[in-house]
Amino acid sequence: MHQYPSQGSTASDIGRTDMSKSDTASPYIYGIDALRFVCALMVTVFHLGFASWASPLYLRPYKMPAIENVAQPGWVGVELFFVISGLVIINSAASATAMSFLKGRILRLYPAVWICASLTLIFIATQDLNRRVIKNYLRSITLYPGGPWIDGQYWTLACEICFYALVFILCATGKRARMPGLALGLSLASTAFIALLNAFPDSEILAIFTDTAWRAVPFYYGCQFAIGIYIYIWLLSRTRMSPISWMGLICALVTGATQIYMAAGSTSDRTLDAAGHSFSPLPAILIWAAGLFFIAASVGYSRQISRLPKAFLQSVKTLGLMTYPLYLLHFAIGIQLLDWLTDLGMTPLPALGLAVAIVCAMSLVVCKWGEPPIRRVLRMVFDRLAQRAPRFQAKESRV
Repeated sequence: MHQYPSQGSTASDIGRTDMSKSDTASPYIYGIDALRFVCALMVTVFHLGFASWASPLYLRPYKMPAIENVAQPGWVGVELFFVISGLVIINSAASATAMSFLKGRILRLYPAVWICASLTLIFIATQDLNRRVIKNYLRSITLYPGGPWIDGQYWTLACEICFYALVFILCATGKRARMPGLALGLSLASTAFIALLNAFPDSEILAIFTDTAWRAVPFYYGCQFAIGIYIYIWLLSRTRMSPISWMGLICALVTGATQIYMAAGSTSDRTLDAAGHSFSPLPAILIWAAGLFFIAASVGYSRQISRLPKAFLQSVKTLGLMTYPLYLLHFAIGIQLLDWLTDLGMTPLPALGLAVAIVCAMSLVVCKWGEPPIRRVLRMVFDRLAQRAPRFQAKESRV
């Protein structure tokens, strides 16, 4: 079931990734950057424009029924993030050693987390600062997968890290060629889990993997990662899709649609009292399907897209870089901004627009001027380590 996290509600995935069927240089996949930003914006509007007042965890006094039908299905951006991760992370691992893959993930994940968690702590400290908050902050900056964290959306990072661990194991054991097997395993495991969840919706055992930190295990969301891997095999790898892979992709697509249907029902039920009515799962399913089509089209038409004006493409790339910090910053800080702005007398919708603009601006500052210096320092540390352990050297990835 799709969750409202205990404090808020991933997108860490790609930075720059080389996506080619051959050793020759391939165009940058700008469409992935664009979609990532749209997904982050969808999740932001969902949390600030709907969950903030409709979820029983928050129940802010300001309501925004005028945009509820637009904001409510925005949670499906999380599932699309997982699909993108399946595609990009497998592509990153295709030519990486285990240690260079690990280095790439550290360089991508930690700088933004250190900055964004610290900014979130500052905002929280204006209202309350205690030992529990400090512990949550420390769990966040170390990316401790068990939570709780400084902000609830970090739960998706735990899901990502669990997936990264599986890919790391394949790299470490020299079995990168078995990525199709990983996709099939994720697809079948997720299908079995979703089937059991449908058959036993009140099972406390199954709820462990949907309602607790154990949801990081890729049972409920494994099908989404599998779809991304299959898109990579289909459009980017040097191998052709086997009949088993096609069956695995179909299985993952059916299970993915079922998972979103179930998540939509869970989300609707949680907000029934505040919203006063239920919401159809169809918009979320259609958005998810459109996102999958856009991912495939972005890869398939990457060369044509790369011929667009450079200024436009650079702007798209910047939006992609903003995605991760935007996801980390938007909820706790966004809610605090909404509280302050509405207390000052602003009506909810203008306050929402201003709050979103502010967290987007903060995300731009983080990705352009905050992350690069930290990443340079980390890279120098890794370069020194590489002198002692050559396997730790990594190719610069293109994302």
